[in-house]
Amino acid sequence: MRHTKRIPLIIGLLLASSATAACGSSSPDTAPTTTAPTTTQPSTTSPTTTTTRVGATSTVQVWFLDGEHARTGEEPLFRAVQRTVTPPAVAAGAMNALFAGPTAAEKAEGLQLILSGATGYSQLHIENSVAYVRLEGGCSSGGSTMTIAGEIMPTLKQFASVDYVKIYAPDGTTETPTGLSDSIPFCLEP
Repeated sequence: MRHTKRIPLIIGLLLASSATAACGSSSPDTAPTTTAPTTTQPSTTSPTTTTTRVGATSTVQVWFLDGEHARTGEEPLFRAVQRTVTPPAVAAGAMNALFAGPTAAEKAEGLQLILSGATGYSQLHIENSVAYVRLEGGCSSGGSTMTIAGEIMPTLKQFASVDYVKIYAPDGTTETPTGLSDSIPFCLEP
């Protein structure tokens, strides 16, 4: 009778010992082992110390010239398409997407990027509800009323923090550099 009571006790001790070994040992002779994760997918839960998740994205709109509307004079001349950007620099992401131009499918639908001689932008910042951006490369309207300003202004004004946009020429000039108003450089005038 005595031996029958010891068997469950011995089995219980063996199970507890096995569970401890599986979880890692605290003895100095054996170091616990760790296994690296096998996936590179972003976490679906956000850390408690930050409000931005790794891999989070935002959808923004980017405006391009509608070539058919420009040809016929039908409004709107510029049409918005969606792009995915990574926070926190969503305005810069939208500008990068603008300068990347329309996709092949969007080009097939007649959308065009008007660069007006610009090859890029710099010095983008938003201050007191005004977005400031400087064109790089060149700047010329070519006598047209449809310029890169028609793409940049709505692309930046979609953000709640932007009411006005001031576009500067590569030489750093714009027609109305101060105040709460939109501004384009003289080189974008028709």
